[in-house]
Amino acid sequence: MAKKQVKKKVSELEKLNQDLLDLRLKHASMALKETHKISEMKKDIARLKTKLNMQGEIND
Repeated sequence: MAKKQVKKKVSELEKLNQDLLDLRLKHASMALKETHKISEMKKDIARLKTKLNMQGEIND
């Protein structure tokens, strides 16, 4: 059961990283109006990494 949760969190982390990249590209091309979303996304990634580190399942 725990391995499924870890895999789910890792896949969510990958998705968040991809979304952050997309936001950064939009910001660089001046197409992003809501720039606060970049910092929110970074915080979400940090929270998820913290949860994974507490479980001892990430090597990043």
